[in-house]
Amino acid sequence: MPAILTGALFAGTLIPVWLLGGCAIGKPVPEAALYAIEPTPPTSSLPRKPQTLTMGRVRVAPVYAGKSLVFRVDDVRYASDFYNAFIAEPDDMLASRIAAWLDRAGPFQSVAQPGNRHGSSYVLDAVVNELYGDFRAGRAPEAVITIQFRLMDLTGISPSPILERTIGRRVRLPEQSPEALIRGYGEALGEILAELAIALADAL
Repeated sequence: MPAILTGALFAGTLIPVWLLGGCAIGKPVPEAALYAIEPTPPTSSLPRKPQTLTMGRVRVAPVYAGKSLVFRVDDVRYASDFYNAFIAEPDDMLASRIAAWLDRAGPFQSVAQPGNRHGSSYVLDAVVNELYGDFRAGRAPEAVITIQFRLMDLTGISPSPILERTIGRRVRLPEQSPEALIRGYGEALGEILAELAIALADAL
């Protein structure tokens, strides 16, 4: 089994793989490989409505919130890989990717990046409940993402939710590798956003 698949989950805490393996004195430290999730682009655009949207906060469940890629190695153990990591914090990266994707696909007239609510009709918040590679033995490897979305209407006296939807995807990978996992994340996120866009259009 590759070194990246050794790890443990104890009391809800991921133990980094590089700590478990130790460091050889005098040997050069391997350079970390950095990755970004790029969702597959929308295949079509929804009719634009006059409302505008601001991407709100994206929160990632604590066990997946670090930059290191996370792998599930059996029913109770997970491992984080210090040498294969996201290029940015996953919450910020996903927020910008989601905003850019929806701005391209509709159904809003425009979608602003996080932190720019001025003049927006709605704000979209998200919670990432799952973000890992399922590399358990005896199973085909998969990229797993589950996101809970909440659309808030800002046009009333006080913000009010008009849509809550949890969408998840498991994408089968051709191999157990960080590169395959990142590509799988991109495919999974693209599918999630395509389903979300239709739900948003129906809610407006």
